[in-house]
Amino acid sequence: MIKIRLKLFASMKDICGFSEKDFSFEKPASVNELIDELTGLYPAVSEKKGILLIAVNEEYTDVDTILKDGDTVAIFPPVSGG
Repeated sequence: MIKIRLKLFASMKDICGFSEKDFSFEKPASVNELIDELTGLYPAVSEKKGILLIAVNEEYTDVDTILKDGDTVAIFPPVSGG
């Protein structure tokens, strides 16, 4: 079993209703599987799925990254400024 810490920011925090939460998986999982899990729990996540920025242990990564026990995953939508 692996345990990760998930941190959500901006509209992702609003959609899911939390800013930090622990998740457990029976076997190693990818970032994409984590996002699928979130989408199952919070269907509105599907609207953001293709545009999310993801960092694992404070380094940007992609959805194919395999998560390890103790990882911290941050997910947030792109931010535009002006």
